[in-house]
Amino acid sequence: MNTYRPQPLYTLLWALLAIAGMACDTTVNTDEAEVGAAVRYMAPFNNDQTFQIDTTASSVTWIGAKVTGRHNGLIPIRQGRITLHNGELHGGKVIFDMASVRSDDKSIDKAGNTKLTTHLRSTEFFAVEQYPAASFVITSIAPYDSTDRQEAPATAGNTKQLRIQDPNHKITGNLTIKDITKSISFPAKVELVDTLLRARANFNIDRTHWKLNYGADKSLGNRTIYPAVNIGLDIVAHRQ
Repeated sequence: MNTYRPQPLYTLLWALLAIAGMACDTTVNTDEAEVGAAVRYMAPFNNDQTFQIDTTASSVTWIGAKVTGRHNGLIPIRQGRITLHNGELHGGKVIFDMASVRSDDKSIDKAGNTKLTTHLRSTEFFAVEQYPAASFVITSIAPYDSTDRQEAPATAGNTKQLRIQDPNHKITGNLTIKDITKSISFPAKVELVDTLLRARANFNIDRTHWKLNYGADKSLGNRTIYPAVNIGLDIVAHRQ
């Protein structure tokens, strides 16, 4: 009786196909920030409430994806405020401490995080010696229209859904990185209880708009770092 035995070449082929089928999409499945030209803006004078951002309780996270994986980390907030008028969100400003941006990836060791942190702070990314801070200035806040929200594609490999559920505001502001300013808009969920304000958002943003081009060339193949970076905001502020 003949018994079929797969040849080594076919065995290798099927193994490669199985690995390819299990390969994860390393990008993050979430909302896409709208990016445009900077908006001319004059700070409002009729604020009646100011909330100071609690820099120790707040967090700004990033996730950068490459063809072969992804890494994550933190961008500390140096200071910030959010203003209200007649009980409604009105404006605000946040200063980010880019000199302290870091990798905080539990999937790599301490040496790997140190190496990545050093690279992020170098001239190939944020050039923190020349540009130690970045800023975001709110230019408009509007009620969020859920009918405008596009469904995120069900892409294989997105193991964690980071989109903010039930956003209630669309926040637009000027984001300045390395002296380049662009307007960005994204959905956010803002909750105000007594003297505590909490704002959460999660979105992808194309870093190349700020000339953060390192590794974004697709010709690099498996060494390509995708232009889209995921940003997670969890802002806690207290009324002054």
